[in-house]
Parts: sequence; C-alpha cells; structure tokens
Amino acid sequence: MPYSWFMALEVSNSEESFSKVKLAQLGYLNNDNTTNNPDRLPVGFVKDQYELTPKEEYIGLTCAACHTNRLSFRGRTFQIDGAPTLADMWGMLTGIDDSLKATMENGDKFSRFAGKVLGVESSNPKAVAELRSQVVEFRKYWTQFIQDSRTTHPWGRGRLDAFGMIFNRVSSIDLGIPENSRAPDAPVSYPFLWGASFQSRVQWNGVAENTNDIERLGRNVGEVLGVFAQAQFKATSLFEIPQLARTSAKRLNLVKLENQLKTLWSPKWPSHLGQIDQAKRKAGEVLYSKHCASCHQVVDHGKQDTPVQVVMTPLSEVGTDPKMAVNSVSEKVLTGNLKKLFQGRASVSRGELLQTLVQLSVLSPYRDVTKGGIIDRLRSDDLFSAEEVKAFLDETGVVESVAMKFIEEQQEKLEIYYQELKQALQEMAGRPEPITVAANAPPTLEYKAAPLVGIWATAPYLHNGSVPNLYELLLPVKERSPQFYVGNHEFDPAKVGYVTSKTEGTTLFDTSLPGNSNEGHDTYGEFNEEQRWQLVEYLKSL
Repeated sequence: MPYSWFMALEVSNSEESFSKVKLAQLGYLNNDNTTNNPDRLPVGFVKDQYELTPKEEYIGLTCAACHTNRLSFRGRTFQIDGAPTLADMWGMLTGIDDSLKATMENGDKFSRFAGKVLGVESSNPKAVAELRSQVVEFRKYWTQFIQDSRTTHPWGRGRLDAFGMIFNRVSSIDLGIPENSRAPDAPVSYPFLWGASFQSRVQWNGVAENTNDIERLGRNVGEVLGVFAQAQFKATSLFEIPQLARTSAKRLNLVKLENQLKTLWSPKWPSHLGQIDQAKRKAGEVLYSKHCASCHQVVDHGKQDTPVQVVMTPLSEVGTDPKMAVNSVSEKVLTGNLKKLFQGRASVSRGELLQTLVQLSVLSPYRDVTKGGIIDRLRSDDLFSAEEVKAFLDETGVVESVAMKFIEEQQEKLEIYYQELKQALQEMAGRPEPITVAANAPPTLEYKAAPLVGIWATAPYLHNGSVPNLYELLLPVKERSPQFYVGNHEFDPAKVGYVTSKTEGTTLFDTSLPGNSNEGHDTYGEFNEEQRWQLVEYLKSL
C-alpha cells in the first residue's frame, strides 16, 4: 500500500488514525524515537522506497514488527529485541480491509482521506476520481487476499500461520491460480531470533536447512515472498537460466540483514524481576542435564554464534499438536504454467512447490529490482553484473566456487526433502481418516528442539503458544490451563510468563479448538512440585 494511503487511513468506525491508534490497540509497539521516524510508526513498520517505481513510497514491515516484545513489571518496561510479539496480525490485516471499505462507502471519510493523500490536488476532481479508482482496484486485491486467508477461528494475539500465508501468496497469488488457496488454519507462535543463524534447521517443523549463508538467504527470501513481495515465475528447470523468475526481494540486503542478526544475543534475566535462587538453579541444572539437554542443547549467553545441530523429534514422540506439521505436507497444489519445472506433474505438495520457487528466486540471474519494473520481457542489461555478483559474495564472505558448492549441496538436500515429503504423503494417504492424534502421525513428521537460551522471555510456550508459562509446561497435560488470555505485557516472574487475565485488547486462547492442543512435551519424566520450581529457576538463568 502506498505510504501516503496508510498514513491517511482512519479506523473504520471513527476518525482516529489507523497507524497511530489501531495498531497500538492491536499490540504493536509504539516508537517515539523520531530521529529516523518522524511519523512515529510502530516498531518494525517502515517507509520503503520501492525501487520498481522510484518516485513512490510504500508502507512495509521489517522483522522487528513480529520479533520484538516488551514486558512490564512493577512500573518498569523492558524491550526485548528478537522476542516474539504479542500483537494481533490478523486484526491488522482485517482492520485494513475494514478501513478501506469504510473509506470507500463513507463520503466524508473519503474526502478526508483524499485531502491527506493529495494535498492541494484534492480540489481537482480528476485527481480525486483517479485516486478513488486506484483505491477501488487495490481493495479488490486486498479483500480477495483477506477472504482467502480467513479461518473459522482467528489466530489471536501472538500467533500467525506464517506457512499458510506464504503458501497462499506464492502458490495462489504469485502463480495466478486461485484454486491453490487454503485456509491458514495452523497458527504458531513467532519464534525468537537470537541464535537462529547458527541452527542447522529453522522453522518449527525444521523444514528449512540453515547451515550456510546461501541456505539462510533462501529462508529469508521465502519469508519475503510471504509478506507481499512482487514475484513472477515462468521457468523450465531449476538450474537452467529461467525464462522469467523474478522477485522484488532484495537479496544483497537480506544477506546484510542476516549478518546483523548473527550479532543478536539472548536477553539475560533482569534483577528487577527478582534474584534467581542459586540453590534451586543448581538443582534444576542437574534435572535439565538428565531430562532435557539431549534435545535442547545448552548454549551460553553471548555464544549464540555456536553452531547447533538441532534435534528433530517425531510427532509421535513429542505428542504436541500435529496440525502445523501435517498442513505443510498434506495439501497438494496445481503447478499451472510451471508444470515442466516439476517433470510434467500437474500437482505437487505445497512444501515442494514453495521450496522449489524459493530456490529459483535465490538463483535467478536477474536483478531483484529494475527501473522498468517486473515485466514479461527481460533485457540483457537486467542481468547481474560481475561487480554486483562480487559485492554479493563479499557480503556472504565466500568465494564463487564455495557458493556453487553450497548450491549443489542445497539441490541434493532438496531432493532428499522431496522424497521425505512423498513418503509422508503416502503414509497419510494410507490412513482411513485424517490425523487427529499426534501419536498416530507418520514418522517423517517432526518438530524442532532448539536451544532454550533466553527462553524465559518468549512466552507463551510450545510451537502453537498453547501453554502460558514455563511452570505449566512442566505440569501433566491435564493440569495445564484449558483457556487463558494472550496480549497482556504484565510479567509473572514466578511462573515465568505473562499475566493471563482478560484485559482490554487481549484475545482468548482455547486449547479445545483445532490446532490449539496443549498436549504433549510431557515425556521428560514426572517431576514433583519441588523439582518443577527448581527447573523453572534454572530456565530463568539460560
């Protein structure tokens, strides 16, 4: 959306500013530092000059919008970079839709909108008519996007079905195949970012290899494709120069961003939250070493640049909600004009399609952006120059031969991934009914067990955010909260999580709903009450 539109947009049922009022109500963090933020956009919201059309500025999101959080305790507030947000992404997306609808249906609201966007030109009937036409066209696209993304049960605060949204963007919108849209109905918590660059796999289900900067670039390009990048795909083979494979994801910038992420350390437990009981901490460390460390490697604070071979745990063993893992492999989508790219197959799993198109985007020899925009006919001067390739390699810190080796290894990993997807599909196809219990899941479906450094600052817990605090995570499933409210920033340093009572703006988490199960992750042994508190005290110290 053009930046001027976003700043002029009002809340649907009032004259209040959407950016200044609605976003705060939805949990996005205010940012009053005006040095580089004169419009006081919330944390992670940015003005982006879209290089495809140099004269226009657009509203955008950076990683910080979803991976920054604050906690409050006894009058003090701590901001934690890289921590999962408690904001309501679905509320923001639908709020924009509601505001656009109200703007077009309410004459006074549109007049105020046009005045802010056009300035003195708002007295020009032709300019106003042209603006109205542009908003109508944008709203058609946006409303369709909302309808394709709507689920029976909204995600609520602190959660997003990122995979579902990325799948829909790439397989449906980017490929122009509406039939490929699926309801993104497996929301998960936003993962914390410190240490992510050095884990062998990322994403909750571990589908993204992450052992070198080329693979990390693939992860970032995939995420950009999911959050409104422009993309066009027309290709015949993964490693032939594509007829047309182009996105607006800025690969050099993404490598720079990843290099910055590598320096993000985990937060230390602040003394303001209370001193850690050292006797309990030591006892908890013994318990952790016995019951937890075999899956969750211990990485010291300030050493998140330690390479970690993460442990992948089968669903049948960990027992947590299977929906996110199942969704990534169980749905098939049409390949459309890209059929040749998939050896003539008219349909493939969503996971295979996404992985392939991400790889294609990473390897595309064409510039990410160009003055003429993404077009059907590409000129030779749209290819990366030798100097641009060198600048990219310099930023990654590898020479061309090493980069090519990484790419060859990635192709081998992709082929293994495709085989695992096919195996999972075959296993699920042989079942008379869909998977409803994690214990029945195929062995190829897994969730990742990452290091827990800084885990105290990342509530709620489990991949789907179904457990409100660390203490409850150590309880038997039947003793965990069946319902609780999410979105309160007031911290509970005893149980280590956020206060779960209902307050303005919070959303109810109901563990009985599909995808919300709080079962599982209770196979580590049965702890008595004293041992639970010892483990909690140790987890605070990580």
